[in-house]
Amino acid sequence: MLPILLLAMGQTPTPTWTFQDEAARDGRSMLTFRAVELGDVPPRPLHSEDKPPAGSRFGDLRLGPGGAARRLVVWHAETGALWLDGDGDGRFAKRERHTLGKDPLEVRVPFPTPESRDARTVILKRRGDGLAVAVRGYMAGTVTLGGKAYPAFLTDGDADGCFDSAAADRVWIDLDTDGRFDPLTEQFPLGAPLAHGGTSYLLRPDAGGTRVAVRERPAETGTVRLTVTRLPKSEVQELNAHLVSEWGELVVVEQGDHQLPLPAGRYRIDSARLRLKGAGGEVWAYHFAGTGALVLTVDKGKETTFDLTAGTRVTVDVTTRGEVKAGDAVRVRPDIVTAAGLYLVECEATGVGGARAGPVQAAIRLTGPGSETADEVWSGFL
Repeated sequence: MLPILLLAMGQTPTPTWTFQDEAARDGRSMLTFRAVELGDVPPRPLHSEDKPPAGSRFGDLRLGPGGAARRLVVWHAETGALWLDGDGDGRFAKRERHTLGKDPLEVRVPFPTPESRDARTVILKRRGDGLAVAVRGYMAGTVTLGGKAYPAFLTDGDADGCFDSAAADRVWIDLDTDGRFDPLTEQFPLGAPLAHGGTSYLLRPDAGGTRVAVRERPAETGTVRLTVTRLPKSEVQELNAHLVSEWGELVVVEQGDHQLPLPAGRYRIDSARLRLKGAGGEVWAYHFAGTGALVLTVDKGKETTFDLTAGTRVTVDVTTRGEVKAGDAVRVRPDIVTAAGLYLVECEATGVGGARAGPVQAAIRLTGPGSETADEVWSGFL
Protein backbone atom coordinates (compact mmCIF):
# COMPACT_ATOMS: atom_id res chain seq x y z
CA MET A 1 0.00 0.00 0.00
CA LEU A 2 1.44 3.37 -0.98
CA PRO A 3 2.11 6.09 1.59
CA ILE A 4 -0.58 8.75 1.55
CA LEU A 5 1.30 11.69 3.05
CA LEU A 6 4.58 13.56 3.00
CA LEU A 7 6.80 10.66 2.00
CA ALA A 8 6.24 8.53 -1.05
CA MET A 9 8.79 5.86 -1.71
CA GLY A 10 11.92 7.39 -3.21
CA GLN A 11 10.82 10.99 -2.66
CA THR A 12 12.30 13.60 -0.28
CA PRO A 13 9.76 16.23 0.81
CA THR A 14 10.56 19.77 1.88
CA PRO A 15 10.87 19.89 5.69
CA THR A 16 7.89 21.64 7.28
CA TRP A 17 8.79 21.10 10.93
CA THR A 18 10.73 23.67 12.96
CA PHE A 19 12.48 23.45 16.31
CA GLN A 20 11.01 25.56 19.12
CA ASP A 21 13.59 26.18 21.86
CA GLU A 22 10.95 26.54 24.57
CA ALA A 23 10.19 24.70 27.81
CA ALA A 24 6.41 25.24 27.62
CA ARG A 25 3.58 25.75 25.14
CA ASP A 26 0.18 27.26 25.92
CA GLY A 27 1.05 27.21 29.60
CA ARG A 28 1.83 23.47 29.56
CA SER A 29 5.34 22.13 30.18
CA MET A 30 6.99 20.44 27.21
CA LEU A 31 9.73 18.93 29.40
CA THR A 32 9.81 15.27 30.38
CA PHE A 33 12.40 14.44 33.04
CA ARG A 34 13.82 10.96 33.43
CA ALA A 35 16.07 9.64 36.18
CA VAL A 36 19.81 9.48 35.48
CA GLU A 37 21.09 5.99 36.27
CA LEU A 38 23.98 6.42 38.71
CA GLY A 39 26.51 3.95 40.08
CA ASP A 40 29.51 3.92 42.37
CA VAL A 41 31.92 3.16 39.52
CA PRO A 42 32.42 5.33 36.40
CA PRO A 43 31.11 3.66 33.22
CA ARG A 44 34.45 4.68 31.67
CA PRO A 45 37.80 5.34 33.38
CA LEU A 46 38.36 8.96 34.41
CA HIS A 47 41.50 10.88 33.46
CA SER A 48 44.12 10.73 36.21
CA GLU A 49 43.96 14.53 36.65
CA ASP A 50 40.15 14.57 37.10
CA LYS A 51 39.58 13.85 40.79
CA PRO A 52 35.90 14.15 41.82
CA PRO A 53 34.87 14.49 45.49
CA ALA A 54 35.00 11.29 47.54
CA GLY A 55 31.63 9.55 47.52
CA SER A 56 30.64 10.79 44.07
CA ARG A 57 28.37 8.75 41.85
CA PHE A 58 28.66 8.35 38.09
CA GLY A 59 26.40 7.96 35.09
CA ASP A 60 25.90 8.58 31.38
CA LEU A 61 23.55 10.89 29.55
CA ARG A 62 22.74 9.02 26.33
CA LEU A 63 21.92 11.64 23.70
CA GLY A 64 21.31 11.55 19.97
CA PRO A 65 19.97 8.65 17.86
CA GLY A 66 20.05 5.44 19.87
CA GLY A 67 21.72 7.29 22.75
CA ALA A 68 25.05 6.84 20.97
CA ALA A 69 26.39 10.26 22.07
CA ARG A 70 27.29 9.39 25.66
CA ARG A 71 28.09 12.27 28.04
CA LEU A 72 29.67 11.29 31.36
CA VAL A 73 28.17 12.74 34.58
CA VAL A 74 29.78 12.97 38.03
CA TRP A 75 27.39 13.79 40.89
CA HIS A 76 28.12 14.53 44.56
CA ALA A 77 24.77 15.07 46.28
CA GLU A 78 26.13 16.41 49.58
CA THR A 79 27.98 19.38 48.03
CA GLY A 80 25.93 19.68 44.82
CA ALA A 81 29.06 19.20 42.69
CA LEU A 82 27.91 18.23 39.19
CA TRP A 83 30.41 17.56 36.43
CA LEU A 84 29.18 17.05 32.87
CA ASP A 85 31.49 16.16 29.99
CA GLY A 86 29.44 18.22 27.56
CA ASP A 87 31.79 17.95 24.57
CA GLY A 88 32.39 14.22 25.05
CA ASP A 89 36.19 14.48 25.06
CA GLY A 90 36.58 12.40 28.21
CA ARG A 91 37.78 15.33 30.36
CA PHE A 92 36.10 17.81 32.70
CA ALA A 93 37.21 21.37 31.93
CA LYS A 94 36.49 24.15 34.44
CA ARG A 95 33.42 25.22 32.43
CA GLU A 96 32.08 21.65 32.73
CA ARG A 97 32.16 21.63 36.55
CA HIS A 98 28.94 23.03 38.02
CA THR A 99 27.08 23.32 41.30
CA LEU A 100 23.47 22.13 41.41
CA GLY A 101 21.29 23.68 44.11
CA LYS A 102 17.53 23.77 44.58
CA ASP A 103 16.89 25.19 41.11
CA PRO A 104 17.44 23.19 37.91
CA LEU A 105 20.72 23.63 36.06
CA GLU A 106 20.74 24.43 32.32
CA VAL A 107 23.77 23.40 30.25
CA ARG A 108 24.31 23.76 26.51
CA VAL A 109 25.49 20.41 25.14
CA PRO A 110 26.42 19.71 21.50
CA PHE A 111 25.55 16.30 20.09
CA PRO A 112 24.88 15.10 16.54
CA THR A 113 21.67 13.99 14.90
CA PRO A 114 21.41 13.06 11.21
CA GLU A 115 19.93 16.51 10.58
CA SER A 116 22.24 18.81 12.59
CA ARG A 117 25.13 19.15 15.04
CA ASP A 118 23.64 22.04 17.01
CA ALA A 119 23.94 22.37 20.78
CA ARG A 120 20.79 21.82 22.81
CA THR A 121 19.90 22.86 26.35
CA VAL A 122 20.12 19.96 28.81
CA ILE A 123 18.31 20.58 32.11
CA LEU A 124 19.34 18.70 35.25
CA LYS A 125 17.61 18.78 38.62
CA ARG A 126 17.77 16.98 41.94
CA ARG A 127 15.52 13.97 42.47
CA GLY A 128 16.08 12.80 46.03
CA ASP A 129 19.81 12.09 46.28
CA GLY A 130 19.95 11.45 42.55
CA LEU A 131 19.47 13.37 39.32
CA ALA A 132 16.81 13.79 36.65
CA VAL A 133 17.41 15.13 33.14
CA ALA A 134 15.39 16.65 30.30
CA VAL A 135 16.28 18.27 26.96
CA ARG A 136 14.53 21.57 26.21
CA GLY A 137 12.57 22.15 23.04
CA TYR A 138 9.94 20.60 20.77
CA MET A 139 9.16 20.42 17.05
CA ALA A 140 6.15 22.15 15.49
CA GLY A 141 4.56 21.39 12.11
CA THR A 142 1.57 19.71 10.47
CA VAL A 143 0.41 16.21 9.60
CA THR A 144 -2.16 15.26 6.98
CA LEU A 145 -4.73 12.58 7.71
CA GLY A 146 -7.33 11.65 5.11
CA GLY A 147 -6.25 14.54 2.89
CA LYS A 148 -6.62 17.21 5.62
CA ALA A 149 -3.70 19.00 7.30
CA TYR A 150 -3.72 19.39 11.08
CA PRO A 151 -1.41 21.47 13.32
CA ALA A 152 0.87 19.21 15.34
CA PHE A 153 3.99 19.10 17.46
CA LEU A 154 6.46 16.48 18.71
CA THR A 155 7.83 16.20 22.25
CA ASP A 156 10.90 14.36 23.56
CA GLY A 157 9.80 11.84 26.18
CA ASP A 158 13.08 10.07 26.99
CA ALA A 159 15.49 13.03 27.21
CA ASP A 160 17.72 11.94 24.32
CA GLY A 161 17.20 15.15 22.35
CA CYS A 162 15.49 13.28 19.51
CA PHE A 163 11.84 12.86 18.49
CA ASP A 164 11.59 9.35 17.04
CA SER A 165 11.52 7.08 20.12
CA ALA A 166 8.60 4.67 19.90
CA ALA A 167 6.46 4.64 23.09
CA ALA A 168 8.56 7.35 24.78
CA ASP A 169 8.11 10.36 22.47
CA ARG A 170 4.72 11.91 21.76
CA VAL A 171 2.90 13.52 18.84
CA TRP A 172 0.17 16.08 19.57
CA ILE A 173 -2.42 16.71 16.81
CA ASP A 174 -5.15 19.36 16.89
CA LEU A 175 -7.78 17.05 15.40
CA ASP A 176 -10.74 19.34 16.10
CA THR A 177 -8.77 22.38 14.80
CA ASP A 178 -9.87 24.54 17.74
CA GLY A 179 -6.35 25.89 18.24
CA ARG A 180 -5.83 23.87 21.43
CA PHE A 181 -4.21 20.53 22.14
CA ASP A 182 -6.16 18.30 24.50
CA PRO A 183 -3.73 16.07 26.46
CA LEU A 184 -6.35 13.30 26.73
CA THR A 185 -7.72 13.10 23.18
CA GLU A 186 -5.04 14.78 21.03
CA GLN A 187 -1.79 13.37 22.44
CA PHE A 188 -0.52 10.04 21.08
CA PRO A 189 2.54 7.84 21.79
CA LEU A 190 4.74 7.19 18.79
CA GLY A 191 4.75 3.55 17.76
CA ALA A 192 1.02 2.96 18.26
CA PRO A 193 -1.43 3.01 15.32
CA LEU A 194 -3.56 6.18 15.26
CA ALA A 195 -7.24 5.66 14.40
CA HIS A 196 -8.90 8.57 12.56
CA GLY A 197 -11.87 8.72 10.22
CA GLY A 198 -12.21 4.95 10.10
CA THR A 199 -8.57 4.44 9.04
CA SER A 200 -5.55 3.36 11.08
CA TYR A 201 -2.37 5.38 10.45
CA LEU A 202 1.29 5.03 11.40
CA LEU A 203 3.46 8.11 11.99
CA ARG A 204 7.24 8.02 11.70
CA PRO A 205 9.33 11.13 12.48
CA ASP A 206 13.04 11.24 11.74
CA ALA A 207 15.40 11.54 14.70
CA GLY A 208 15.63 15.32 14.45
CA GLY A 209 11.87 15.72 14.02
CA THR A 210 12.30 17.67 10.76
CA ARG A 211 10.05 15.31 8.78
CA VAL A 212 7.11 13.08 9.67
CA ALA A 213 6.05 10.28 7.36
CA VAL A 214 2.44 9.04 7.56
CA ARG A 215 0.90 5.98 5.95
CA GLU A 216 -2.00 3.62 6.42
CA ARG A 217 -1.18 0.64 8.60
CA PRO A 218 -0.43 -2.43 6.43
CA ALA A 219 -3.06 -5.16 6.45
CA GLU A 220 -0.69 -7.94 5.34
CA THR A 221 0.91 -9.97 8.13
CA GLY A 222 3.63 -12.56 8.70
CA THR A 223 5.22 -14.09 11.78
CA VAL A 224 8.57 -13.71 13.54
CA ARG A 225 10.45 -16.01 15.92
CA LEU A 226 13.33 -14.48 17.92
CA THR A 227 16.17 -16.74 19.10
CA VAL A 228 19.41 -16.31 21.06
CA THR A 229 22.78 -17.98 20.49
CA ARG A 230 24.00 -19.41 23.80
CA LEU A 231 26.40 -21.94 25.31
CA PRO A 232 25.36 -25.60 25.64
CA LYS A 233 23.23 -26.38 28.74
CA SER A 234 22.44 -22.69 29.29
CA GLU A 235 18.86 -21.42 29.15
CA VAL A 236 17.04 -18.18 28.38
CA GLN A 237 15.22 -17.04 31.52
CA GLU A 238 13.95 -13.77 30.10
CA LEU A 239 13.76 -12.10 26.70
CA ASN A 240 12.22 -8.70 26.00
CA ALA A 241 12.79 -7.00 22.65
CA HIS A 242 11.31 -3.86 21.12
CA LEU A 243 10.92 -4.04 17.35
CA VAL A 244 10.03 -0.92 15.36
CA SER A 245 8.81 -1.18 11.78
CA GLU A 246 10.06 0.95 8.91
CA TRP A 247 6.85 2.98 9.35
CA GLY A 248 7.22 3.47 13.07
CA GLU A 249 5.02 0.80 14.66
CA LEU A 250 6.32 -0.61 17.94
CA VAL A 251 6.01 -4.35 18.59
CA VAL A 252 7.08 -5.78 21.97
CA VAL A 253 8.33 -9.38 21.99
CA GLU A 254 8.28 -10.94 25.47
CA GLN A 255 9.01 -14.58 24.70
CA GLY A 256 11.90 -16.15 22.85
CA ASP A 257 11.59 -18.97 20.31
CA HIS A 258 7.87 -18.26 19.99
CA GLN A 259 5.83 -17.49 16.87
CA LEU A 260 4.48 -13.92 16.91
CA PRO A 261 2.23 -12.44 14.18
CA LEU A 262 2.92 -8.85 13.09
CA PRO A 263 2.50 -6.61 10.02
CA ALA A 264 4.68 -7.46 7.04
CA GLY A 265 7.64 -5.15 6.37
CA ARG A 266 11.13 -4.30 7.58
CA TYR A 267 11.99 -3.81 11.25
CA ARG A 268 14.80 -2.53 13.41
CA ILE A 269 15.59 -3.88 16.89
CA ASP A 270 15.21 -0.81 19.11
CA SER A 271 16.34 -2.50 22.34
CA ALA A 272 16.63 -5.93 23.92
CA ARG A 273 17.01 -7.33 27.44
CA LEU A 274 18.22 -10.89 28.00
CA ARG A 275 18.69 -12.99 31.10
CA LEU A 276 20.63 -16.22 30.59
CA LYS A 277 21.30 -18.95 33.16
CA GLY A 278 24.54 -20.88 32.73
CA ALA A 279 25.14 -24.55 33.34
CA GLY A 280 26.74 -23.75 36.72
CA GLY A 281 23.76 -21.75 37.98
CA GLU A 282 25.19 -18.28 37.33
CA VAL A 283 22.86 -15.74 35.72
CA TRP A 284 23.91 -13.11 33.18
CA ALA A 285 21.68 -10.12 32.42
CA TYR A 286 22.27 -8.03 29.30
CA HIS A 287 20.77 -4.77 28.06
CA PHE A 288 21.27 -3.91 24.40
CA ALA A 289 20.35 -0.71 22.55
CA GLY A 290 19.73 -0.44 18.82
CA THR A 291 21.63 1.50 16.18
CA GLY A 292 18.55 2.17 14.04
CA ALA A 293 19.42 -0.20 11.19
CA LEU A 294 16.57 -2.11 9.54
CA VAL A 295 17.77 -5.69 9.93
CA LEU A 296 14.67 -7.91 9.98
CA THR A 297 12.19 -8.52 7.16
CA VAL A 298 8.78 -10.09 7.73
CA ASP A 299 7.17 -11.39 4.53
CA LYS A 300 3.45 -11.78 4.01
CA GLY A 301 2.25 -15.22 5.06
CA LYS A 302 5.75 -16.44 6.04
CA GLU A 303 7.67 -17.04 9.27
CA THR A 304 11.01 -15.30 9.86
CA THR A 305 13.46 -16.71 12.43
CA PHE A 306 15.94 -14.11 13.68
CA ASP A 307 18.89 -14.53 16.08
CA LEU A 308 19.34 -11.43 18.24
CA THR A 309 22.92 -12.22 19.26
CA ALA A 310 24.30 -13.66 16.03
CA GLY A 311 27.54 -12.09 14.83
CA THR A 312 28.50 -10.64 18.23
CA ARG A 313 31.91 -8.98 18.06
CA VAL A 314 34.03 -6.38 19.86
CA THR A 315 34.90 -3.18 18.02
CA VAL A 316 37.48 -0.69 19.27
CA ASP A 317 37.55 3.03 18.54
CA VAL A 318 40.85 4.81 19.28
CA THR A 319 40.63 8.60 19.57
CA THR A 320 43.78 10.70 19.16
CA ARG A 321 44.49 14.36 18.57
CA GLY A 322 47.27 14.84 16.08
CA GLU A 323 50.44 12.75 16.15
CA VAL A 324 50.79 10.34 19.07
CA LYS A 325 54.12 10.29 20.92
CA ALA A 326 55.46 8.04 23.67
CA GLY A 327 53.86 8.99 26.99
CA ASP A 328 50.73 10.53 25.41
CA ALA A 329 47.29 9.53 26.68
CA VAL A 330 45.20 7.61 24.14
CA ARG A 331 41.45 7.25 24.54
CA VAL A 332 40.18 3.75 23.69
CA ARG A 333 36.46 2.95 23.44
CA PRO A 334 35.48 -0.71 23.03
CA ASP A 335 31.95 -1.64 22.00
CA ILE A 336 30.24 -5.03 21.90
CA VAL A 337 27.92 -5.13 18.88
CA THR A 338 25.82 -7.74 17.10
CA ALA A 339 24.84 -8.29 13.48
CA ALA A 340 21.29 -7.28 14.46
CA GLY A 341 22.43 -3.69 14.95
CA LEU A 342 22.56 -3.91 18.77
CA TYR A 343 25.29 -2.70 21.12
CA LEU A 344 25.73 -3.69 24.76
CA VAL A 345 25.06 -0.91 27.27
CA GLU A 346 24.78 -2.89 30.51
CA CYS A 347 25.81 -6.31 31.80
CA GLU A 348 25.38 -7.82 35.26
CA ALA A 349 26.45 -11.22 36.59
CA THR A 350 24.76 -13.01 39.49
CA GLY A 351 26.21 -16.08 41.15
CA VAL A 352 24.57 -19.20 42.52
CA GLY A 353 21.94 -18.33 45.12
CA GLY A 354 21.46 -14.79 43.82
CA ALA A 355 24.69 -13.22 45.09
CA ARG A 356 25.76 -10.41 42.79
CA ALA A 357 29.18 -10.93 41.29
CA GLY A 358 29.82 -7.19 40.94
CA PRO A 359 30.73 -5.18 37.83
CA VAL A 360 31.67 -7.18 34.76
CA GLN A 361 35.09 -5.88 33.79
CA ALA A 362 37.35 -6.16 30.78
CA ALA A 363 41.07 -5.52 30.55
CA ILE A 364 42.36 -3.21 27.81
CA ARG A 365 46.07 -3.65 27.20
CA LEU A 366 48.48 -1.70 24.99
CA THR A 367 51.11 -4.17 23.84
CA GLY A 368 54.28 -3.83 21.84
CA PRO A 369 56.36 -6.28 19.82
CA GLY A 370 56.58 -9.64 21.53
CA SER A 371 53.24 -9.02 23.30
CA GLU A 372 54.97 -6.99 26.01
CA THR A 373 52.36 -4.94 27.93
CA ALA A 374 53.12 -1.21 27.86
CA ASP A 375 49.99 -0.06 29.70
CA GLU A 376 46.74 -1.48 31.03
CA VAL A 377 43.37 -0.14 32.19
CA TRP A 378 40.10 -1.78 33.24
CA SER A 379 36.70 -1.00 31.88
CA GLY A 380 33.31 -2.58 32.29
CA PHE A 381 29.59 -2.27 32.87
CA LEU A 382 27.84 -1.30 36.08
